[in-house]
Amino acid sequence: MQIALSPEIFLRRATLEDAPALASVLATMDERAAPTELEHQAMRETLIDMARYPDFCAYLLFERDQLVGSFSLMVFPSPSHHGFQQALLDGVAILPEKRGQGLGEMMIRQAMRLASDKHCYKLMLSSNIKRVAAHRFYEHLGFTQHGLSFSIQFEANRNNCA
Repeated sequence: MQIALSPEIFLRRATLEDAPALASVLATMDERAAPTELEHQAMRETLIDMARYPDFCAYLLFERDQLVGSFSLMVFPSPSHHGFQQALLDGVAILPEKRGQGLGEMMIRQAMRLASDKHCYKLMLSSNIKRVAAHRFYEHLGFTQHGLSFSIQFEANRNNCA
């Protein structure tokens, strides 16, 4: 299923066949080298794992049939808010050469619609503190900083993350 955002721009759910392309788009977030076949296989396995959750998937953004961006969205009930739905946005990426053209805004606004259509009371995302331009972008879309985000990395598992 495709979601038309304009005559030339559409969004669709990623499939297993999209794993190499999705890995490539996500690598541009941190200006990493092009993914290897091993990383493509890891992305396939990730997509399989994501499918085990009732409402968790990756989306791909296309402009004239060229992949230009991606995000993943997970919708789940909040035990601390009486089971009301909330959504988590992750893996937001637009190809560097396509940034500043309004594509990211179209993509995130659609993610917001998807979350709203699922009756979520909030949409959350986390952004690396060094991504100041991304923070301005999210604020432009109406996101506000809420609290602090904390994480811990476990040394034994660290090599599994890119």
